[in-house]
Amino acid sequence: MSRFDGVDGRTPVVVGAAEVVHRAGDGFAPTSATELLVEAATDAMASSGAADRLGPLVAEVLVPHGTWAEPDPGRAVAAAIGAPGARSVRSELGVPQLALLGRACRAVADGELRAALVVGGENRWSGVVSAKEGRPIPEPAHEAVAQEPDELLQPAEMIISPVEIERNLTTAAHQYAIIESALRHHLGRTVAEHQRVLGALWARFAAVAAEAPAGWDRRCMGSDDIAQVSPSNRLIAAPYPKWLVSQWNVDQAAALVVTSAEVARQLGVPDDRWVFPLALAESNLVAPLPERADLHRWPASGVCGEAAFAAAGVGVGHVGPVDLYSCFPVAVEVQAAELGLSLDRPLTLTGGMTFGGGPFNNYALQGAAAMVRTLRASAPGVVGITTAVSGLLTKPAVAVWSTGAPQGPFAHLDVSDAADRATPRRPVDPDLVGPASIVGATVVAERDGSLTAVAVVESSAGVRSVAQCHDQAACRRLCDDDPVGLGVDVGEPGTFALE
Repeated sequence: MSRFDGVDGRTPVVVGAAEVVHRAGDGFAPTSATELLVEAATDAMASSGAADRLGPLVAEVLVPHGTWAEPDPGRAVAAAIGAPGARSVRSELGVPQLALLGRACRAVADGELRAALVVGGENRWSGVVSAKEGRPIPEPAHEAVAQEPDELLQPAEMIISPVEIERNLTTAAHQYAIIESALRHHLGRTVAEHQRVLGALWARFAAVAAEAPAGWDRRCMGSDDIAQVSPSNRLIAAPYPKWLVSQWNVDQAAALVVTSAEVARQLGVPDDRWVFPLALAESNLVAPLPERADLHRWPASGVCGEAAFAAAGVGVGHVGPVDLYSCFPVAVEVQAAELGLSLDRPLTLTGGMTFGGGPFNNYALQGAAAMVRTLRASAPGVVGITTAVSGLLTKPAVAVWSTGAPQGPFAHLDVSDAADRATPRRPVDPDLVGPASIVGATVVAERDGSLTAVAVVESSAGVRSVAQCHDQAACRRLCDDDPVGLGVDVGEPGTFALE
């Protein structure tokens, strides 16, 4: 008799999960993205204990697009798992990273699908190695990937504004570094104090990556090596040197198999392999960084958490394992604050995106697969959460998981409207000139040593803009001291000088 005999048969349950890594080093062989995804998918199916019988029931294979060029790896995945007739779905950058998982769970709960597989990954390290060797990345062995997927999902809006594109804020490190400066100022820390905090936080993540099954970088670096600029740790965008920045040159993939409790029973999947996604809340709100009244906050994360906890019938005090989306330290810091989680508690299962690895547009699946692995090894009834960010701290999501029987139906919630109401804004004028003050800034370092300051500035009337400064002495001052609150003169649109 299973402890889940009383669970409604329509309840979605994850019965298979896998994390795959091909680490750099001796023996590494470049591979296509399709082959990497096929490996993750077949491993996930095998982890269910019922792959042969479950495969033919998979009716959809859903894939978030990475940087790879293969148009339809989902079709090859379907063939490999014994589901050649499955519908292939691909989502583009800007579609929330957990949206495909939410769609799969909802379709199973509604009786539209008996089973679905969500799989994604990245083979950028294969690209790096192949380029160094002067040869192309291997082509996928599956001819089917040459055609387009059955369905293509695209975001309805841009995730970055024209003024950000024009003024050096298209790089994720630049945006997150500006948010970090605002948070540091809000907390009242000196530059040196805050740098020590960042090093200690990321050293804990590096220690997890060293032990995680799919960890990319297992060196277990120390806090000073991570946070202090050195010849081997060059400045990218103050306060971030290289080892405080997401690492997406990885070969990693992850996959989850979703089916219903009824099908899992019929197939005899052992109940110690069942993990329930209780609720998933996500926000599609896009509020460009310069518009946000409080740069050190992202209220949408808190709105997602509140909605997901309420739908799952749990509180933050019930939460055991956690995996926060971890591209940069401030992403972790902001999410933890919005969700009511202490920075002193464990916040990653993978080791984060610097050391655990950050496959482009797929980290949320890596974290979800790690959560399934962790909960399967935990006592029955443990609750965990994973989060996602899509874009530049823009489209958050919170998923609640458990090995305990759900108290209600699965909930997939769009909280965009509530997030909009919770997010105060400032007007932005790209043509702003005159006196202003800095509300957040970074200094971008080029490989030749030249520096460029990029700042979000605000006039006395509360109007914002983005401006840059190329004066090297001013840039060094903005690196060494807290820039927030400093007066500037925007002499012409997009450029500033310190007063």
